[in-house]
Formats: sequence, structure tokens, C-alpha cells
Amino acid sequence: MYLFFKWLHLVAVISWMAGILYLYRLLIYHAERGASAEIHELLSLMAKRLYRIITLPAMVVALLGGTGMIFLNPGLLDTGWLKLKLVCVLAIAAATIYAGRLVGQFAARTLNLPTGKHLRILNEVPAVFMIIIVALAVFRPF
Repeated sequence: MYLFFKWLHLVAVISWMAGILYLYRLLIYHAERGASAEIHELLSLMAKRLYRIITLPAMVVALLGGTGMIFLNPGLLDTGWLKLKLVCVLAIAAATIYAGRLVGQFAARTLNLPTGKHLRILNEVPAVFMIIIVALAVFRPF
């Protein structure tokens, strides 16, 4: 059963990361090129669907898969590397939820997006934490 949860977790994490990285890219396009109503509608639709159909469900499944592994091997919670990994996971989850809020507010035209430069920096947040998470899971340094 542990290997099933591990497989589920890995597949979901790959989907989640692809979704969140592309979602921020769509927001950057919105901020930099979304002035016309036609482009605004297209990018809003793409971003909403990406968030609701891929990114958010993948995040939930990744969290469930990880929780399943911890449930089956509770000794993992005694390791420092997993504790740090969980903090990084919370940071990516926060970045995902924030992106979803931006998508919803901008699609409803209740918010002006941050600048393209600001969004480019936000786009790097999940990538940096993903690199740290993979290093922690592979090397288990402490």
C-alpha cells in the first residue's frame, strides 16, 4: 500500500508543479498582454480551467498521497528532513492558493494584476521550493 501512495504522490506532484508553473506564466501573459477584451477572456478561461481542473486537484491528491505515506510509516515524522519538506510543501500550497485567488479576482475584473516582474518572481517560488523538496527527499540529510 505504501508504494501505491508513493506512486500517487509522485504523479500528483508532477501534475501540480506543471500546473502551478504554467498558471503563473498565464498570469504573466495576462499582466503584460491582456489589455484587449478578447485576450483577457481567453487567458482568464485558460487560467481558471488550469487551476480548477488540474492544479488544485493535483495539489489535493499530492497531499493525500503524502499523508497516506506518513500514515503507513509514522516514523517519518521523527525525521528533520521531512519536517522541513512539509514546511516547503506549505509554501507551495500557499503559492498555489494565492495564484488561484489572483485568477479568480482578475477574471472577475475586481483586481489589477501585479506587474509582470512581480509575477515572474512569484513564479520562481514554487520552483525553488520544489528543488529543495526533491533534494530533501533524495538525500535525506538529517
